[in-house]
Amino acid sequence: MKILGYSERGIINSLIFSIGEDKTLMREFIKLIKIPEIEESRDSITDYTIFLEQSFSRFGDSDLVIILEYENPEHKKVLFIEGKVKTSQSKKWDLENQFKKFEREEKYIGSSSNLFFQLYLKKLLFDNCNEGDFALGIEEPRFKENRKIGNNKVVLKAISLVRECQEAYYIGLIPSNEEDVTTFSGKTDFKIHFLSWFHVHEFCKKEERLKKVIEIFDYNEGQIY
Repeated sequence: MKILGYSERGIINSLIFSIGEDKTLMREFIKLIKIPEIEESRDSITDYTIFLEQSFSRFGDSDLVIILEYENPEHKKVLFIEGKVKTSQSKKWDLENQFKKFEREEKYIGSSSNLFFQLYLKKLLFDNCNEGDFALGIEEPRFKENRKIGNNKVVLKAISLVRECQEAYYIGLIPSNEEDVTTFSGKTDFKIHFLSWFHVHEFCKKEERLKKVIEIFDYNEGQIY
């Protein structure tokens, strides 16, 4: 039997389900992101909680959320990961262009799917989710919209776990190459880490357990990066 998934979500789902409960392999995947605060820490990660395609209501969905758990529960960290792809109809996905669009003062068609805006909303969510009046909504400064988490029980379960985390990191899983990331000149008021699909692809090639993910990459050839 062959199971094929489409585009970034197909690959992310295949990757996570292929890793399964192998904590060592999950640790190796997280190392690809190269977050100094995690990689240079003496604390060892003991477990993971992973959300796939999790809704956060008016704060947007997340392609992938990973909570890192430590022996000391006060050290929990959360990674918000948003995936973007080139698509087969496009010659290139441009990081600088995404940022220029993010800086626009007015809304535009597709603004809600902009990488920087999606991560910006996750930061807004994390920075305010422990506030007493969070349920009443948070005004999103850019477009002056009131963002509410709502009453969906599954969403609230996810929020309760995110609230336990002390730090959050924001990651763009993107089709850009290393040079484009290195020369990227855009500056946000919060740190964004970038991970290229190329490095994820190469990581999967080296791991026998991830050969199914390679099949999904092959199926989406020309669509991802």
